[in-house]
Amino acid sequence: MLLPWQAAIKQTFADSTGCGAVVISENWVVTAAHCDILQIGNVVIAGTSNIPQGDFSQLDDKYKFNVVKRIAHPNYDDTNINHDVALFRVDRSLYSIAQPIKIATAAEQAVADQDFANTWVAGADSRGNLIASGWGDTVTNGNSPKELQVVKLGGIPDDQCNNTMTDNDSFVCADTNIAGLIKDVCAGDSGGPIIWQNPSSIADTDKGIRLVGVTSNGAKCSDKNDNADNPAYQLNGQYSQLSTYRTWIETTIQAEDSNPSFSLSAIPTPTLSQDPFVVVEDRPKSSGSSGGSMPIWGLGLLSLIGFMRQRR
Repeated sequence: MLLPWQAAIKQTFADSTGCGAVVISENWVVTAAHCDILQIGNVVIAGTSNIPQGDFSQLDDKYKFNVVKRIAHPNYDDTNINHDVALFRVDRSLYSIAQPIKIATAAEQAVADQDFANTWVAGADSRGNLIASGWGDTVTNGNSPKELQVVKLGGIPDDQCNNTMTDNDSFVCADTNIAGLIKDVCAGDSGGPIIWQNPSSIADTDKGIRLVGVTSNGAKCSDKNDNADNPAYQLNGQYSQLSTYRTWIETTIQAEDSNPSFSLSAIPTPTLSQDPFVVVEDRPKSSGSSGGSMPIWGLGLLSLIGFMRQRR
């Protein structure tokens, strides 16, 4: 798999994706706190990039894990979506089928922030230094795709972010890095990963890939696609910045697992056969007919078009 830490959470009343999630340890995934609701069920899938017909019931049971504990951040605020992060524990080892990803440290996030400041150019092409992924809609009100979707984005400095959040330390901001091309995530991608590459660690087996955030909030798909020339409908993407929550994640897992020695720094380093930032391209090779451009990447994965996370 290109992204072996990718996970998803089943809807309660349907066999399709409700939210994304990310494998961060043997028994835990991280997701968005707004995914801790009745409509989001207690089955996580991991270890695959293909959900046949987008239908969880078609998957082999080896890819399915039962959720036994759900913990939203205690300061999560569903009015402004601050602290939008949660942990779900599953019933058996995720390492049987998936690999974890390292969460960015505060020092690494500072490097990423400087990268964003150096490369983001509002209204023009910018460097694609982030990748988001999930099984969310590929067009407004569309069906869940079967193949994992990936899209390369540009990181935006906090002071230039067009968003609804007020705490700059709690989110990462991102949007399309190609002027005039709408690229982003959509309904069903909440809680999924957005990754960045540490340039000092590219030679490592994980290619220096770091989890900097999980998909949180932004404009609705229909607003962003149908009003491309109206700035009022072009909110940038907002992702819960996980370096801010490393201590909470560690102490929560330590307490829940009765394992005071647990450390995110001791998580096994994944081994990647391909570099996602080489494989995933900036520009589309072909176009779709709904919701704007729909790039097809080298692996045959569609980009995510439109934008709707928490608000449905």
